Amino acid sequence: MDTPAWRTMTALGLAAALTGAAAPAAHASITADVDDREEQNDRDRREDRDVRTERPDITQDPTDSDEGELLLVLDASGSMSEPDADGTTRIEAAREALHQVVDGLDEDQQVGFRVFAGEVTDYTDPAACEDSELVVPVGADNRAELRDAIQAYDAVGGRTPLAHALSEAAGDLGQTGPRTIVLVSDGEENCVPDPCEVADTIASQGVDVTIHTVGYHVEETAREQLQCIAAVADGEYYDADDVDSLTRTLERVSDRAFEPFSLIGEEVTGGENWGEAPQLETGHQYVDTLTEHTLHFRIPRQLENSSVHVGLTTHNPHGDSDWIRMELETWDGDRCDRETMSGFHFATLNFLGTAQVSGYRDPERDAGEDPCGEADELILSVEQIGDPAEAETLGQAFELMIYEEPEALNVADLPAEAERGEVEWTDMGRDPRGAQDVVGGTSFNHAPILEPGTTYDGDIIPGEALVFRVPVEWGEHLQAEAYLEAPDMETAEKFSSLRTSVGILSPNRGMVDYDSGRTGAQRSDIFQAMTQEVRWHNRVSSTSGIAATDTAGHYYVTLVMDHTDDGATFSLPFRLTVDTFGDSGDGTPEYAGDPEELRPGRDEREDEQEDGQA
Repeated sequence: MDTPAWRTMTALGLAAALTGAAAPAAHASITADVDDREEQNDRDRREDRDVRTERPDITQDPTDSDEGELLLVLDASGSMSEPDADGTTRIEAAREALHQVVDGLDEDQQVGFRVFAGEVTDYTDPAACEDSELVVPVGADNRAELRDAIQAYDAVGGRTPLAHALSEAAGDLGQTGPRTIVLVSDGEENCVPDPCEVADTIASQGVDVTIHTVGYHVEETAREQLQCIAAVADGEYYDADDVDSLTRTLERVSDRAFEPFSLIGEEVTGGENWGEAPQLETGHQYVDTLTEHTLHFRIPRQLENSSVHVGLTTHNPHGDSDWIRMELETWDGDRCDRETMSGFHFATLNFLGTAQVSGYRDPERDAGEDPCGEADELILSVEQIGDPAEAETLGQAFELMIYEEPEALNVADLPAEAERGEVEWTDMGRDPRGAQDVVGGTSFNHAPILEPGTTYDGDIIPGEALVFRVPVEWGEHLQAEAYLEAPDMETAEKFSSLRTSVGILSPNRGMVDYDSGRTGAQRSDIFQAMTQEVRWHNRVSSTSGIAATDTAGHYYVTLVMDHTDDGATFSLPFRLTVDTFGDSGDGTPEYAGDPEELRPGRDEREDEQEDGQA
């Protein structure tokens, strides 16, 4: 069941089509490198088989799931007493924004409050460079203390000791789990050391701490300093000019602190050859780290004649353009599927990387003649393509989700695979009166569920990837439309155009469709993506976008906007409409077992149903 070359190179062809030219020389060199390595890969596979006679039973303990912590670090220097255009002082705006953030927190969320430049008023006093106080320790039972501290928060300080405040803040947090510092300032450091160096030191210690920064009415030098702090500590920089923008920003980063982008799963280490490959169980998710070696994993079937689907996800640093290949085969070397995760992932603008491979029973083959569909165990390989010395993904984590779909007993009676263009776009309308507010998820594991036939209002900032889920049944096809209205004049002055994309991915993280272009500062823009009808036989299609729509379930909708050139941040509203069309339930397979039994995330879905959320 060899994967057609067309599917392997789909992303490269799309890249060339979007640029309106042949693939650049860099692409060609990568492709040539891929071809040159095929013979070596075959030799490696033969060597792997030589040492595979013993199948070790390697298991890993699940990763800890510590709750997140959030520490708000606020500037109390004298400049915060200056008024905004409406006469409200910056400190008053900060108090109002903080009160709204605290009011929106869940009672069990761990939050603390630190102030810097809140005591020493004399600029010449050396103590002004060490003026920082943890006024409310991080905790979940401190809402009254937070409100009292916010009300007492005043602008008096003579210096702006950002570096000292950051150094102290790192010690305020716990030792495990995701921890977030949100630093708000209206000025630049005027003590020593350099706060960017301090932030880099915190990040380089391997501590799982993210630092977001907010510049409130800052000049260019202060903005660059705050941007540097965020950049070295895996955070984001945000501009705020009034109480509304400051409130939105603090609410956003507070939400992200407790639902950050996350790769979720049991920790595992792939083997450098087949004999060292750890065993992965279907129905679970795993997390590993990319190395210069091809990584191998064993996936035993739990069901006879089942389809095994593997989805791979990465969270990429800005500018990353590495290619990753995933392959599924049998112990006898029969290739079941291969997919290349392009370094030019237009659907998610490379912020998220995804790929899907499947091993299934070929309906055209007789019993006993289909190793990929009948083998007791499959071998999964994951490798970074290209020169390891130039790779940006080495050391980067990736997530594997493994779904085992039971045998379909009525394959002969199911509709044939869909063809491109078989269904056409249907106008869904955009009724603003019925729009519901939505906050997009930051990862596949934290994506909110959208109801088909509904319009949602939200906002996105440059450099953000938002993820949503939509239930799609057999016989249905999904449409998603993102409408971005022309921004107001103040926002339009901050950019000319930004690469934006809306995409649809399968329940197993395979790319289905996307619409990518540039959002203009002077116009409204619409981005539309759709699937073909969901059918069992789609898995045999040579078109990857159709092959990925071979199971019913929650399909993912992504809305992504690229960074601005200068790192400026602002909020752009969007209106997202999703709907499904077709004969719901048409072509439903008659399974030999429960199709949800070995799908990752089943416990979560059952909890959602009990809570009435799905």
